[in-house]
Amino acid sequence: AHLLSISFHSTSIHVASPRLASIKRHRSKQGNKTTMAFKKYYDRLISAGTTAANAVMHGPEQAEKIRQLESMGFAPERARHALNATDGDVDRAAELLLLGANERQDATAPVSPARRAAGNDRRRDDRGLEGAHVAAHNDEQMRRAIEESLMVNQREEARQLRQVEADSMKGARREVVDLTGAEKGTTPAKPTKKPATAASAQPTINKQPAKKQPAKSAAAVNAGKAAAARLNNPIKAPASGPAKPLVRTHPNVQVPTKLSDKSKEEQVMRCAHRVKPHVMAVDTLLRVLTAVRGAPDNPKFRTIDRSNANYAKYVRDKPGAEDLLLAMNYRRVPGGKNELRLERHLVDDALLYLGVSALEQMRTSPEYLEGKRLRAFHAEMRRVAGNGSEMLQKTGMTEGETAVRMAYLSKCPKEPPEGRGARMQVCLGDESEKIEGGRVTRRFDGDDTLEDVLNWLGGCYGSEVLDKIRGEESREWCLCDLNRYPILPLDVEKHARKTLQYLGLFPSGKLGVRLSDDAWRERRDDASGGFGIQGSARGLGAASRSMLH
Repeated sequence: AHLLSISFHSTSIHVASPRLASIKRHRSKQGNKTTMAFKKYYDRLISAGTTAANAVMHGPEQAEKIRQLESMGFAPERARHALNATDGDVDRAAELLLLGANERQDATAPVSPARRAAGNDRRRDDRGLEGAHVAAHNDEQMRRAIEESLMVNQREEARQLRQVEADSMKGARREVVDLTGAEKGTTPAKPTKKPATAASAQPTINKQPAKKQPAKSAAAVNAGKAAAARLNNPIKAPASGPAKPLVRTHPNVQVPTKLSDKSKEEQVMRCAHRVKPHVMAVDTLLRVLTAVRGAPDNPKFRTIDRSNANYAKYVRDKPGAEDLLLAMNYRRVPGGKNELRLERHLVDDALLYLGVSALEQMRTSPEYLEGKRLRAFHAEMRRVAGNGSEMLQKTGMTEGETAVRMAYLSKCPKEPPEGRGARMQVCLGDESEKIEGGRVTRRFDGDDTLEDVLNWLGGCYGSEVLDKIRGEESREWCLCDLNRYPILPLDVEKHARKTLQYLGLFPSGKLGVRLSDDAWRERRDDASGGFGIQGSARGLGAASRSMLH
């Protein structure tokens, strides 16, 4: 009986347990459905609330962008952060969110125990540095934000400063606005009202509301004060004469006194020192002043025609020449006459004596003596050029001179045809003198020598030029390479057998006959013909300047 009762109870329990399980399953399904319904309503309420809050805080455009990202399945808060990070770009924000989702998926993917253990060890090692990296990143972000804010403020202040200065400088057409404010005890001036016109009386349509002016910075306010002060209180000129802007703006600058404001004695001495290298100007001025001192009553000596050819060539354009005449009380004649005149009542015997003495002293200076030598040299060059082959063809040539020149020309190589060889040009004296007949040209090959050029030069101008260039006893003249800078004198005895290419005269050469200095004539080691020794080589395969010296 006991065993039967046990089996009965066990059977009833087994029968009742499936029914109880079905009841529990039914109740759990209904509970899940109710929970899911409540969750859907809750998500809709949260989404609507978030959308409304975004519309209020960020505007409808930002709310619409957040709603688009929500429809893609992203949380509103993450969508808002992504839009802020991408400056409101929906596409870039979606990419950023997708990248974040992929990273989380990778983080949640199943990991093997060994890999998990290795990652835990690595995180424990890096945990100490994570805080420092985060702090450094935050500091960098804060620094960038501060710099951007300062740059924006500076640009705004500069713009306001330019606007205030432009408005304050329109004094003729617009009323000056005093940015300093009304002073104590004074009443600010009321702006004058313009009479209403028919156009202004008509009502305006679609009138835009006035924009609120931004607050002016300290720099803009100070600039406006300075501009208003300059317009309202201009600097007055002193009673003694006109304003001196240089003295006012640069008080520490020392301006030299004008020559006309100096004493007569200093004017005469300064002008005499400036004109002393010009020989003809010194001699002409000395003759004029001597003639005026000898016959002050003669108006012919007290009048100078500035259009005279000799005066224009030797005196008028030379530095200090006319200034010396003006210091001697010469004056320009008004009425269109191109003359300088010394009035009888302005003739000063002491001043004339000072001018004559100063010019006679300049005639003993080294500059004047060197200019005298150059003038005599160019006179010789004009005489030699007059004896050239082209000039003598017009006047005739003696038999002896013809034989000498033909002997020189017979030693010259044949001239290359047109388009070949180097064109050699030789000038007598300084090119500025423009000596007639003092320039000859001919073509030479690169392997021709300097001796060939000298023979050709002797055939053109005779043996006198070569004798003074070679100079067995003294080299009075020298042959210089004018294509080099500084000009290089060539030792014709030392380099007579050198080729033109070695001397730097190929594929083009320009030589000049110049006056030698004392060192070149005496053949001293430091001789340079009056020109520098240092310089660069010229042409492919040419020797250096020091080798040719």
